[in-house]
Amino acid sequence: MATFRSMKQEFSIFLPQDDWQTQLEAYYTLPLRKVLGPLFSLLLAPEPLVKWRAVSAFGLTVARLAEQDMESARVIMRRLMWNLNEESGAIGWGAPESMGDSLARCSRLAVEFHRILISYAQEPERGDGNYLDHEPLRRGVYWGMARLAEVRPDLVQQGLPTFLELLADADPVVRALGVWGLGSVGSTEEDLNALRSMLADQSPVMLYRNDQLLDSTITTLAREALVRFKP
Repeated sequence: MATFRSMKQEFSIFLPQDDWQTQLEAYYTLPLRKVLGPLFSLLLAPEPLVKWRAVSAFGLTVARLAEQDMESARVIMRRLMWNLNEESGAIGWGAPESMGDSLARCSRLAVEFHRILISYAQEPERGDGNYLDHEPLRRGVYWGMARLAEVRPDLVQQGLPTFLELLADADPVVRALGVWGLGSVGSTEEDLNALRSMLADQSPVMLYRNDQLLDSTITTLAREALVRFKP
């Protein structure tokens, strides 16, 4: 009998493996909300690849849940939002990344929740009052926005000013996320020139993309973004 504890242990073992999606599929005979519980707890895993693969597995499972029961998937999104609310008493580690990956994998959820995700990165004068003061959490939002922009750039146009601002951040990972997002949603000559300016930034970064945690440089990411750029 699969318990929360046993699933968490099993997930932590196979998520770093190449065939993790195949192994995860075996658990989809269970109620999907039961599968999400251990994945939610692994968003706090100390091993970076386990944590990031938990984000991907969470998104896959929420998308599958949405196919079966859209309202239950909405409840999961609201739980992530609650964890990002100061009143919850939680810090919300992994919540914005999981929201972004879930929206990227489910277009119906993306249409309903994309504005909320973006609002976490926008200060009150530009957003809806959901701005997260905690910078590490905002970095998770930036990742979620860039992840969603890959597949639904039309829904992340509101986040374009944020991506542009990130290019000047002192943190190279944040700059990398700005490059990644801008390559998907940029459309003007100004955006193109902003990406070109990042070609000289050779800062090394580790970024989770395409279900892989990879070493790269901002120069390399800028080149990739310029290839994707659609004026």
